[in-house]
Amino acid sequence: MQPILLKPLFVFILANIVSASIFDFFQNQFHHGSEEPASYEQKVLDNQCEKYLCPDTLECVSSPKKCPCPFPSSQMRCPLPNGNFICISKPAGDFGGKYDDPEKNFKVDANSNDIRDCGWVKRAWNGKL
Repeated sequence: MQPILLKPLFVFILANIVSASIFDFFQNQFHHGSEEPASYEQKVLDNQCEKYLCPDTLECVSSPKKCPCPFPSSQMRCPLPNGNFICISKPAGDFGGKYDDPEKNFKVDANSNDIRDCGWVKRAWNGKL
């Protein structure tokens, strides 16, 4: 008697899953779902920044040298000799918080080619690796 009851139950559940996925597809296909986010271009055009607008983060700062990294908790900002900067991942490991302060972490140089910090970036820029 049990196999007779399981077959209709299985068919009912399968039909509900299929219909739910079909209707969800159509709702998303015809944009009845959520509103589309503003494009990058629209965010730039709508910005009211009167100084310098950082291209990566859309932060309004006084000069390009003040632009933050997109992920400051895991990245550090290293200045390059040509005046630009690059964001790199903070070195992994326990360094006693040396790389946590964005105002000072770019000055730290472990003097080791095994630790990728701003000192390593500077040595790489100068071809000393």
